Amino acid sequence: MSRATVRVRPADQADVEALVTLVTSVDTKSGVFSGRGLSDPGITHLATRLTEIMSEGSRMLLVAADDQTGELVGLLVAKMDEIGAIDLTPAVHVTHLLVAPAHRRHGVGRTLLAAAVHLADERGVDRVLATAASGSREANRYLARLGFAPLVVHRVASTATLRRSLGISDVSERIALLRRARLARSQRTVASTRARGLVGRSIGRGA
Repeated sequence: MSRATVRVRPADQADVEALVTLVTSVDTKSGVFSGRGLSDPGITHLATRLTEIMSEGSRMLLVAADDQTGELVGLLVAKMDEIGAIDLTPAVHVTHLLVAPAHRRHGVGRTLLAAAVHLADERGVDRVLATAASGSREANRYLARLGFAPLVVHRVASTATLRRSLGISDVSERIALLRRARLARSQRTVASTRARGLVGRSIGRGA
């Protein structure tokens, strides 16, 4: 396959429509991409979120544009992060790396990752961290071929799932339990106060 001639640059507001087209061209359910899945792939949501990423300042959104046509054929989202539990090491974290299906295996992903390396150099950082969907064999193999080693495995569960598996009552039952516990404590406090009062009166009469 011939290598693509692309130019990587920061995205701007004029790119939003083309970025939405790019993202929706990728089947995010199949896991053939690097990064988290989209909880709501609707066009309005995507446009809003892409605009937020470009304006919030904490993430860098880079695009790869075909030199001849100007078409956006890939994107990369990165942010400054830290790795490690106690002794933290700064890293440029590539959270999303997407290449349009028709433009894969042409070096677009490599060009975008090269831009991430330059970004790390500018920040004085010597580590690049990449997130890949756990079920995406393609993405994980691709990153492994480039030298990315496994670091940690993140597992995610909904609170509803954990409530069931841990035997935790639902919200309404927990609230009821808390109310009953508070009522019981209040009744014990009142009973204890009354008992102390009775003892005090008995001692007074005895005196």
